Amino acid sequence: MPELPEVEHLRRCVDPHLVGASIERVEVRRKSVIGPRGAGAAALLCGARIARTDRRGKQLAIVASDGRAIVVQLGMTGSLAIEPEGAPPPPEPIDRKHRHVVWLVDRTDGIGSFRLVFRDPRRFGGVTAIPSIDALAERWSSLGPDALAIEPRELADALARTGRPIKSALLDQAVLAGVGNIYADESLFAARIHPLRPARSLARPEITALAAHLRRILIRAAGAGGSTLRDYRDPFGNPGSAVQRHQAYGREGLPCRRCDEPLEGIRLQGRATVFCPRCQDLST
Repeated sequence: MPELPEVEHLRRCVDPHLVGASIERVEVRRKSVIGPRGAGAAALLCGARIARTDRRGKQLAIVASDGRAIVVQLGMTGSLAIEPEGAPPPPEPIDRKHRHVVWLVDRTDGIGSFRLVFRDPRRFGGVTAIPSIDALAERWSSLGPDALAIEPRELADALARTGRPIKSALLDQAVLAGVGNIYADESLFAARIHPLRPARSLARPEITALAAHLRRILIRAAGAGGSTLRDYRDPFGNPGSAVQRHQAYGREGLPCRRCDEPLEGIRLQGRATVFCPRCQDLST
């Protein structure tokens, strides 16, 4: 499932194409992926000029100059693609079937028109119409601080309120926005913290280290285009290469790259969780 680095890389890719452009037409091919129910082309920014893109956690916002916005959530298999206007659609019928929303975007600076396509085979993602900047702020107020810029004090305040395992706390978007299974494993490994440690048991130096590793790992992963495990591609069809740098996630049974101890795997909230039993000692 795409996490913060994948969505931030997506935002960086679409931003220079969308900002300053106008939405000429919106084609909704599957209404079930649109919220709220009954939202039409106007709510999905038809006729609007794009002022900026934004992101909070795993949610991408495209904001119009009049305050309207859409929020895109990729879910497990969602993607946004940029296609030059006039380029042929994908040849495979099954691929065309999953092209749920298509925006025709026009630029006046010589780049020309292009299609922005929301595709989601498994339909766990979606597009939400937001009527105003205030409504967007209200929607995002339920999310915790953004993990890309998390500070130790913010993280300490959030973790002090829960005795859940630290990995469970990191996955809670109301505690910290943007971290999923991949980068929770990676950041806990880097900080030498066992995923089952109670969140409120972390000492301040451990929280400071964890916040620093979270920022470093997420920034580096976004710069590498994110992690492509199977489905994820950027708007131009390119996979992310951050998976090549994974130290823990997906490496169960392989030797730890710090101490050579075999990495262990457990299930936590139904999620595969990988850690080093020596470097991430539960008793510390």
